[in-house]
Amino acid sequence: MKQAIILTIGMADFSFNVTVQDHSDFVDSAARGESMTAAAHNFVMRTIDEKQKEAFKKLLTDSPGAELQVASNIKAEFSPILEIKVKK
Repeated sequence: MKQAIILTIGMADFSFNVTVQDHSDFVDSAARGESMTAAAHNFVMRTIDEKQKEAFKKLLTDSPGAELQVASNIKAEFSPILEIKVKK
């Protein structure tokens, strides 16, 4: 399953193509203690549409820490929080 997620960042739309494996790799990297910034950077760069990669790299260079915000929004859209209750 691949899901296209489009985020408007500033005045530009960026398209990310996220698979279950991409999501799992991101979560696993964070769980192993890898720097959250590095895990987020790898996640967003792995999923950004190839045609937008250079423009997105510039955005990350111009906006330190942006990868964390972008990754958070992608993750929330790809894997929404479920309402789960335990029945007794």
